[in-house]
Amino acid sequence: MLNPEIICLGEALIDITPPSRGASIITTGEMRMAAGGAPANVAVGLARLGTATGFLGRVGADFFGYHLKAVLTKNGVETSQLHLDNRANTAVAFVTWDEQGEASYLFYRNISADTLLHPDDIDPHYIKQARLLQFGSLLLTAEPSAAATYQALRIASEVGTLLSYDINLRLTAWPSEAAALVGITAPLAFTNILKLNRHELEFLTSESDPLVGTQKLWQENFGLVVVTLDREGFFYRTAKSSGFLPAFSATVVDTVGAGDGFLAGLLDGLRRGNFAFENEELVRQACRQAAAVGAITVTRPGAIPALPSRQEVDAFLAIPINSQLNF
Repeated sequence: MLNPEIICLGEALIDITPPSRGASIITTGEMRMAAGGAPANVAVGLARLGTATGFLGRVGADFFGYHLKAVLTKNGVETSQLHLDNRANTAVAFVTWDEQGEASYLFYRNISADTLLHPDDIDPHYIKQARLLQFGSLLLTAEPSAAATYQALRIASEVGTLLSYDINLRLTAWPSEAAALVGITAPLAFTNILKLNRHELEFLTSESDPLVGTQKLWQENFGLVVVTLDREGFFYRTAKSSGFLPAFSATVVDTVGAGDGFLAGLLDGLRRGNFAFENEELVRQACRQAAAVGAITVTRPGAIPALPSRQEVDAFLAIPINSQLNF
């Protein structure tokens, strides 16, 4: 494939879930295995929307690792920088849902392969040829993967590759809330695009109001901040404008991967508009596409299997009731 325009840096892992939302592995005795990990989900979402995408990370040289590489490759993601490691296993996450349908995660990744990503694994040329590097916070919870992440961020900043940061707060992966706050806040100095949810905004700023919280978070290097608000829609802020935008109506089957789908739709839309953050119309249209991808994703089970194609998104946005929604 052509050199990737967007590179997703981070964890690819296996999600173990109950057979359906609201069910329990304990009571049903059944479980479902699926390729996952937020950066991997975003990479597939981008590729399905037509963005040339690559993945940078480590998985175990085991059944799960080979499966993840096959899934990414099958979905059009460039995997030359996905390293197979025979020193550790691929990470696994057990997913459960509460009564409100919110997912929680139990990680089996104590010295898992993703945390062994090393600064020497970061190829400056690979990052230099990309327009944007997407990353999250999970690799920051261990070494040497935290050092590898910062190596990639420094290279991207030096060569002019944009940086997009998905907070993706998983407190159980950190030794303490205090450590999480310090670790998650530090990369903001490199960030151009920031995506987070209301809970993450409150964790970082002690503010639940997106208008106040994003103003508190804002840094000169930011181009765009987006706060997802579940059924309420989402809030965006640029250097010159801000506003609340609606969510599309959807029948929720599974929320796992919805935020990753949203982010894939956002980044693809921004890429198509040449990342012109100062163009409010372009930003709002990218947000509209993001909302569409998220809405489609929650109507299907799984994360990667649920992510829509370019044709599905275009058809969804062309439905009269959706095309009339005010963005």
